[in-house]
Amino acid sequence: MLRAAGAFCRGLGAVGRVISHNGALRSKNDLQSAPFSFRGRLWSLNVPTRSSSGGGSGGTLRIRQTNFHNGKVYDEMHFFVMCGIVPFGLLTFFTNIFLGQAELVETPEDYEPRYWEYYRHPITRFIARNLMFSPQQVYENHLAIKKRHMDARELAAEDRWFQESELAEQDYRGWQFIPVNPAGVLRAHKDEVLHEEMGHWFSR
Repeated sequence: MLRAAGAFCRGLGAVGRVISHNGALRSKNDLQSAPFSFRGRLWSLNVPTRSSSGGGSGGTLRIRQTNFHNGKVYDEMHFFVMCGIVPFGLLTFFTNIFLGQAELVETPEDYEPRYWEYYRHPITRFIARNLMFSPQQVYENHLAIKKRHMDARELAAEDRWFQESELAEQDYRGWQFIPVNPAGVLRAHKDEVLHEEMGHWFSR
């Protein structure tokens, strides 16, 4: 990318030659040289080593990051700067130049401002309108969370009352049967026995 920019500036003529010779854009070899770029600088750390059992004197071990990881870090830094900081910086600059901040004016009687119109900067308005929740949504979400907490507290209080009532009445959990009229069951059983004795498995 930098080589292409340098070639573009050099192709512009006198202006490009001035920019290139003044050092604003350099060649790839200059960019990879140690005095100009951080890419060629490797931070090292000297760690004392333990002397061996054979009587050798202890020395220091030089530890440093590899060229691969060093270049990878600077490549990612260059990528995020060129794709993130520079575009957003230009966007903010041109927004402030051509649009500017909003001014406070009198609101008509039949017009109700939207919630994002209370911000002055256009970028803040865009973020509040498209990327964030509205105050009404935040309020309703807060009410929903409060309602869930209230229901949980009511269930906990009801369960506590139930346990205290069981303890006070010395009650226990057991099987409960709903009283029903067994006439129909007994009649069906009698008909089944009669059909079995007569050899007929189906009702008449």
